[in-house]
Amino acid sequence: MSRVSENSSVHAINYAVGKAKGKVEDLQMKGSTLKRVSKPSDDPVGNVELLAIRSQNIDAGQYLRNLNFAQTQLSFTENVLEEITDSLVKAKELSVGQASSIYGPEIRQGVAKEIHQIRQQVLSMANKRMGNRYLFSGQKILTRPFNEEGKYHGDNNKINIEINKDVYIPINLTGQDLFFAKSKKPLERSQLDLKQDIDLTPDNPNRGPASSDEGEEVAISIFDELRALENALLTDSPEVIQGLLERLDDSINRVVAYRTEVGALTNTISNAETNIEKTKLLNEAHKSKIEDADVAELFSDLQKEQNVLKASYKASSNLMNTSLMDFLR
Repeated sequence: MSRVSENSSVHAINYAVGKAKGKVEDLQMKGSTLKRVSKPSDDPVGNVELLAIRSQNIDAGQYLRNLNFAQTQLSFTENVLEEITDSLVKAKELSVGQASSIYGPEIRQGVAKEIHQIRQQVLSMANKRMGNRYLFSGQKILTRPFNEEGKYHGDNNKINIEINKDVYIPINLTGQDLFFAKSKKPLERSQLDLKQDIDLTPDNPNRGPASSDEGEEVAISIFDELRALENALLTDSPEVIQGLLERLDDSINRVVAYRTEVGALTNTISNAETNIEKTKLLNEAHKSKIEDADVAELFSDLQKEQNVLKASYKASSNLMNTSLMDFLR
């Protein structure tokens, strides 16, 4: 026959009361936070899913910050492209009016000054900055892309930004792509020399093409075209002005095409932002199912465990107050 010692009874009472108290405290903590999972041991599998959701939400927050930056830069770029388009259209309108022989040299001299101002405006817009970052210098964002002569000092690299997992979009246009066009018909030297006394007669050697081999493509910038237009006005050369109309049309179409591209990227950003917000809502709903407690069930369990604890206290009290004399009676 086994003998139950006093110490064994005390240890059993302590274990039973401690276990009941632990369950009550755990349920009280869950009741205060209304969270079913407050530590990994509460639901190991669910905790792994919660960690994955939290990681996705952190990534989503960074993607939204990236999208906000991209949206700001593209909106700024679109505004600049609109101003450039308006300036080139204005230059084209003036060119059409001066391409005929109706107007005399005095009128064209005045229009040349206006073309000069348009060129300076376009050059200024080509050197626009957002904060301290130049828009059209490629990845050399701290380098002024164009000098006063329209020479490009940036690079031809895109700045790509991640807007979702492994999804990147370019957020900049390079000056090389936007302001230059390849052509097999280079501008003549005389068209680029801003002198009012240039001789444009057929036997003048300055009317030859700029240095390039026949058939070789050369890069011609918008600034060169405007400079040539200004020079043609100063030298009263309507035939040269007529030859520049097609180039201006091509430049306007190129700028408009890039405006369309920027608009498409802006739509992509809006869609990506919407998708991320939807994903965050779905993650929060899934997280709530895993982590949040059933309030009715929680407080029912708490009431039950509190009753168990009270019963344990009462049973322990009765056992501890029992002496040897109670058994001898």
